[in-house]
Amino acid sequence: MIQRALDILDKNFYKIDVLDGVKKVQEIFYQNNIECCAVYDKKKLVGVLTLRELGIAHPNRIVADAMTNRYISVGAETYVWDIKKLFNSNEDIDVILVENRGKIIGFITKNHLKVELGKHIDLLTGLYKSDYLFYHLHTLIEQKQKVSLIFIDLNNFGYIDKKFGHINGDTVLKIVAGLLRENIQPDNFLCRYAGDEFAILTSYSEDKCKVLSEKILMKIKQYSYPSNIKVSASIGVVSYNFSEETIDNKINTIKNLVNAASLASTKAKQSISNNPIFIEKFDIMETA
Repeated sequence: MIQRALDILDKNFYKIDVLDGVKKVQEIFYQNNIECCAVYDKKKLVGVLTLRELGIAHPNRIVADAMTNRYISVGAETYVWDIKKLFNSNEDIDVILVENRGKIIGFITKNHLKVELGKHIDLLTGLYKSDYLFYHLHTLIEQKQKVSLIFIDLNNFGYIDKKFGHINGDTVLKIVAGLLRENIQPDNFLCRYAGDEFAILTSYSEDKCKVLSEKILMKIKQYSYPSNIKVSASIGVVSYNFSEETIDNKINTIKNLVNAASLASTKAKQSISNNPIFIEKFDIMETA
């Protein structure tokens, strides 16, 4: 559900000795198409050697002269979004080693992580996909904070696609994504959840979520879309304060929160009072 280091690590690496010759290691790199070696002094990890260091190292030197100590080790269960934070806060770090039960099992480079995170970006809208939302939900629950999830569902989008064509439908989705991006705060987390559904994660109160939801609905409705397409949306909101809760099964709780927000948006669509915002009380007992 949330991608971890174990899911994306590169296992194609060697363990070499600090006294090995650079020329020998260069041959290992080129013959086996690898990017990183873990350097040991007997049984102790003392550094790493990447293609960058190897490319400028003199072939007659030993590994100790070429290796770098610019690396971090993380556990195999570390989330990729946490690894992104580590790279961002340690700009001189080029590689992160992945450990499992005290043993190095692979590595992740900045470029490799960038490619993997790119898979979590929706190509049409440029927004992150659901994994980004799940990670930040998990983080807020771990930090025992208040969680509010705003689920935005465009109304009659299937009709828009059929009447105006998929190109215009895609344009509507891109415009809505832009409107959402422009109207959230830096401490909000926005994603395209699926199809014509978007989600915003915040720590706002229900009242503040309602104000933000009303603003979003107004922006969506008032925008002048191509071909005079009329666009509106329904919004479901669920909130829960985790400050007094110890959650054992966080993944199950996350699934229930997202599901509750999705159902709330459906209730908003079906509301006989024509209220496009439905605020649902989340029942933590349902996650047990």
